[in-house]
Amino acid sequence: MALYEIIEVKKANIMGHEHTFKNKTIKHVEGTTYGFKPSPNLISSAARLFKYEYEHSYLPPTLIEIKGQTFIVPTWQKVHPKTTLNDIEWIKPEKPQPPKEKNQWKFESSSDPGSFYFVKQSGNKLTCTCSGFFRAKDRRCKHIKEVEQRLS
Repeated sequence: MALYEIIEVKKANIMGHEHTFKNKTIKHVEGTTYGFKPSPNLISSAARLFKYEYEHSYLPPTLIEIKGQTFIVPTWQKVHPKTTLNDIEWIKPEKPQPPKEKNQWKFESSSDPGSFYFVKQSGNKLTCTCSGFFRAKDRRCKHIKEVEQRLS
């Protein structure tokens, strides 16, 4: 069983004027191939295997039928009545990766020998564990300024 999207381009004579129109439909086929009988006003047709797209990061798609209508939940997307889970493509968005720590520098305290402060680089951001980092308006203590000089 499969769903096919059928695209047909037809011509019609409406009040002496010839018009073309495109018709898209979803058709359920029991077998593995799609067959049809062309009408005389058919210009062209195409068929492709069809899958509904379902996007959710962790909940798998589920089908539910309510009053003769079929839906993909939890998005409540209305689908063809004979849709199966095989007719749904589950798209999981990529989770953003936290920036990896590139470098770390260790500084000994000048006022308290034996104590150490650490400057860490995450992405393009530098942070320091000393109290001067929190007191500085621009968040650039002497340790960060030293690391910036090393990096440039």
